[in-house]
Amino acid sequence: MRGFYIVTASLVLSACATVATTMKSPAQTDFERALYYARQNVDAGNYWAADRLLDEFVRTHPDTRESREVAFWKAAYLVDPANERGSLGGGIAALDAYLAADTTGWYKNEATLLRRTALVAQSVSGNTTTAGADTSSTTTKTDTVVVVRRSRDEEIAILRDQLAKTKEELAKVSAELDRIKKRLANPSN
Repeated sequence: MRGFYIVTASLVLSACATVATTMKSPAQTDFERALYYARQNVDAGNYWAADRLLDEFVRTHPDTRESREVAFWKAAYLVDPANERGSLGGGIAALDAYLAADTTGWYKNEATLLRRTALVAQSVSGNTTTAGADTSSTTTKTDTVVVVRRSRDEEIAILRDQLAKTKEELAKVSAELDRIKKRLANPSN
């Protein structure tokens, strides 16, 4: 009977050890580590360091699926408004390159959505030079037109306000110039 308890206890302990080993998180891959540290740098506002980390991963892991997927993250960081080194046009071009390079990319859906969003943001900001063809859907184009019209109306109102202020300032400057001319014409006053 005592042997039965010892065997049972041994089985229970070995089962617990197996469960504990199974429950440990799997080791991170180089790709996951590179993305983790790149994201840490982006969160800290250091896009240059994030870019260098991703470039180093591509250099040390050439011709791998993961190294091709780095292109998505670099493009995403380019369109990030917090990235002073980025731009919508550059990000859109990079997203186009990512989408054209591999139609089965892991982030294909995200890249397509991000590209359309960047195109809308670019059209709203008035900076419409892009590299590559527009692959956005008709619905998006319709939505974009509505947003652009609304934005243009707002811009027109802002420009009218600025023009009115400029006219007021010009009138003040003109009156001051007239006063100065009169003073110079009559130096005795």
